[in-house]
Amino acid sequence: MPLPGQKLGTGITVDGSNTVFTVSEAGTYYISYSINLTASLLASSRLLINGMQDTPSTVSPMLSRDHFLASTIVNLQAGSTVSLQLFGLLGAATLLSNSQGAALTIIKIQ
Repeated sequence: MPLPGQKLGTGITVDGSNTVFTVSEAGTYYISYSINLTASLLASSRLLINGMQDTPSTVSPMLSRDHFLASTIVNLQAGSTVSLQLFGLLGAATLLSNSQGAALTIIKIQ
């Protein structure tokens, strides 16, 4: 999911599509995300770490919703990648405009 308009701290870079964030230092990281949609959808959200699902960050509701929020603490190696994904939805999702449609926070804590 593209996340334009980021404020990147030292040691984190983003690819040209604003979808994949790379950490340059190994360590323990606090990662959280928020997704705000214009309409409720039956969908799920999660972080992908090095292209693999991060189960503790997965939100899989039983009912439609327009807001997804999760956080996790993970150990990452230097060069690890982090991205945000909506999955399992039928149709298209539209992020809120003129406000925070989606946010991803990555903080090195150790």
